[in-house]
Amino acid sequence: MKRGRFTVALIGVAFILTGCGGFSSEISGISISKKGVISESVVENFDKDYYDKKELEQEIAAQVESYNAENGKNAVKKKSLRVKDSVAYLGMSYATAKDYAEFNQVDLYVGDIQGAVQAGYAFEGSFFEVSKGTVKEDAPVWGSQIMSGKNYSTVVLREELLVEVPGTIKYVSDNVRVKDKSTAVVEERQTAYILYE
Repeated sequence: MKRGRFTVALIGVAFILTGCGGFSSEISGISISKKGVISESVVENFDKDYYDKKELEQEIAAQVESYNAENGKNAVKKKSLRVKDSVAYLGMSYATAKDYAEFNQVDLYVGDIQGAVQAGYAFEGSFFEVSKGTVKEDAPVWGSQIMSGKNYSTVVLREELLVEVPGTIKYVSDNVRVKDKSTAVVEERQTAYILYE
């Protein structure tokens, strides 16, 4: 498993789900709406005899209720949970990136470059320009150049995850793989940047 998102105790054994948005039934990731709502689709093996879907549902419901009691009625919602062929598919929704980050105890920033800098993200290392979903790998750009240019919408995270943005990707850090004009994959647990408009 790539990273523990939230832990559910199932008969004394931890079943750890990892995270995503609604683009594929095969992989985990997140999708960010224009209003900043985060949709997550989690795909995880559910292949042990002692795993119990009903207990999993109850534990997720309890965690959502507990979080919402402190952060607002609709901060986090469980949208769906199904188990098929020993694989669990979980759909979640978060009112904001902050709710996603706090509920899952991970780093996620969604905003613009200026806000990311104010939040302490340094834009270090090299970045690549993206045109029509294709990375221009022959012309890396330093993060300092990115910071002094256009104030692009920005996603910053530190987890292995598929990310769908509500626009066209313009730059990515060198640890991000672009799938198409709006979707990219972070393949390691280091600070990754996706800039879009």
